[in-house]
Amino acid sequence: MIWQEQFARVAGVSLGWGDRVLLLGCTWLVYCADRALDAAKLGGKTETARHAIQLRGKAIWLGVSAVVLVVAIVLAAVTLNSLAWLGGGVVLGFTAVHFAATHRWPSLRCWFWPKEWHVGFVFSVGCVLQVWSDAPGAWPSLLPPVIGFGALCAMSCSHITAWELVAADRDDPGSLLNAHPLFVRRLSWLDIALGLFAMMSAAAIGQAAGQHALVAVGISALGLAWLHDRRDCFSVGFLRAMADFGLYTPLLFFAFTD
Repeated sequence: MIWQEQFARVAGVSLGWGDRVLLLGCTWLVYCADRALDAAKLGGKTETARHAIQLRGKAIWLGVSAVVLVVAIVLAAVTLNSLAWLGGGVVLGFTAVHFAATHRWPSLRCWFWPKEWHVGFVFSVGCVLQVWSDAPGAWPSLLPPVIGFGALCAMSCSHITAWELVAADRDDPGSLLNAHPLFVRRLSWLDIALGLFAMMSAAAIGQAAGQHALVAVGISALGLAWLHDRRDCFSVGFLRAMADFGLYTPLLFFAFTD
């Protein structure tokens, strides 16, 4: 929702509460479904806190998700225009590919396109979808921050995989850890490269909101590099949390701009 607001500022779009709640609901549903399928495969054994919570509260999460689904359907019917429905169908297709490759048909996985990168791409497109549908002509100004945010999300997911080292990733020859070991070993360098590139891109554009978005990407990427180089000083739980909190950097600009 933070990045949806940042994209709205880039495009000059004013979002309603329905737009924000709809994104929240869709994100909740995808996340809970992903965790539920992960937990089902684990057969009662968990390596992470989020999977343990999912296993302990199956009925609760199912009930909450059912309510969220109804609210999301109603909001979608009320708020989305034809472009948003079209774009949403595309995002749904890419999401379905992720679920199928991750939970059902491993043969669909591509060694050159790990799930962490796919998730980053889909997440960034999903966050900008409603903004783009309201201002389709703004896509040239939206493209740089959307690409930057997608790369940042992909790096964040990659760090989580490298920090947690769960059995499913260690034992899967097609996982990021095994298919792209050089990438994993150079994570902090790639963070720095992304951060510097985002900062330089921000300096090259003239729109303030676009600059803020790219600087936010740069700050988050450099923060990930700092954490990764000092990962032995922190618990895995703390690192996992910071991988998410590190994406909140647009709030630094919200405090000083309208």
